Amino acid sequence: MTSPIAIRDLSARRGEKKHGWLTIGETASGPLRMPIVLINGREEGPVLCVTAGVHATEYAPIDAVMRLLTVLDPERLHGAVIGVPVVNMRMFEHRTGFTSPLDGLNLNRIAPGRQDGSISEVLADILLREVIAAAQYHIDFHAGDLGEQLLPFAGYSLTGRRELDAKGEALAGAFTPRLISLSTDDNMLPPFPGSLNYAATRMGVVSILAEAGGNGTLEEQDVQTHLEGAESVMRHLGMIDGHTANGSRIAARSRTVIRAKRSGLVRIKVGIGDEIRLGQEVAEIVGVFGDVVERVTSTGQGLVGLIWTHKVVNTGDPIVRYWVT
Repeated sequence: MTSPIAIRDLSARRGEKKHGWLTIGETASGPLRMPIVLINGREEGPVLCVTAGVHATEYAPIDAVMRLLTVLDPERLHGAVIGVPVVNMRMFEHRTGFTSPLDGLNLNRIAPGRQDGSISEVLADILLREVIAAAQYHIDFHAGDLGEQLLPFAGYSLTGRRELDAKGEALAGAFTPRLISLSTDDNMLPPFPGSLNYAATRMGVVSILAEAGGNGTLEEQDVQTHLEGAESVMRHLGMIDGHTANGSRIAARSRTVIRAKRSGLVRIKVGIGDEIRLGQEVAEIVGVFGDVVERVTSTGQGLVGLIWTHKVVNTGDPIVRYWVT
C-alpha cells in the first residue's frame, strides 16, 4: 500500500515527491539531522527504502542514491521509495571515515542501536525503527571506505525464514552482476551482526547490502554500478518498467586476508577481481634501502575482493583479501 506514506511530519500522497529532515538529537553545534526523501508512486506497489552514507566517505553510493531519488518520477512509479542519501551527516561534513566524530562508533557495527544510548546508537535505532521498518524492502549502499578498494558485490543475511530468505537472495542477485555474499552466523561473510542489513532482516524487512567503489573516490563506473543495480532491483519488484537481466552469479563461501610479515613499502602485483592461485605473488615489500624483504604470496585460490591502499605496511598489516567462491 502506498497512500499516503509518512515519516513523522513529512508525508507524500500518491503522485507526490517530498523531502525534509528528520531530527535525531542535539549536539553542541546544533541538531543532528538526517535528510529524507519520500516518493509516492501514482500506482500501487511495494515500498523500498534506499540508504547511503552510513559511512559517509563512501561517495559513489551517496551520489548514486542522490541521482536515483532525483530522476524517479512518481507518475511512473509503482509503489513508493523512502530515500536517505546521507545517513551520517556529521561524518559527511567532517570527511571522516569508518567512525562518527561525535562518539567514535561505527554505525554499521552497532545496529539495532539503543533509544537510551549514545548519539550514534540513537541514530541507528531511529533509522531502523522509523525509516527502514516503514518499507518492505531495503538496500543499504556502500563502498570500500578510506584506504579500501573492493570488488562490487551484493550481500544478504540469511535468517532461516524460507520465504524471507528467498526474497533476499533474489534481491541480491538482481542487484549484482557477479558476486553474491549470503551470510550466516557461522560463515563470517557480510552482512555481519551489528549491521543495518542484519538488524533489518531480523525485523522482517528484506534488506540487502550493495557494494561498489572505494578509497574516497567518486568514479562514474562505480556510481553506474549502484544505479544499474538499484534499477534492476526495482524492475524485479515491479516498481519500474523493464525486465531484470538474467545470468549466473558467483556465491561466496568465505574470505581470507593476506597479511604482511615484514615492514616496508608495498608494491601490489594483483588487481581487483583478479583470479589468484595458491602460492601466487600478490605483493612485494621493499625495505628502506631498496631491497625486497618479502614476497607476499596467496594462501589459497579465489577472487581478489579488497586491496588496502596504504603504501607502507608493518608486520601483520592487511594487504589483500580474496573471496573463496
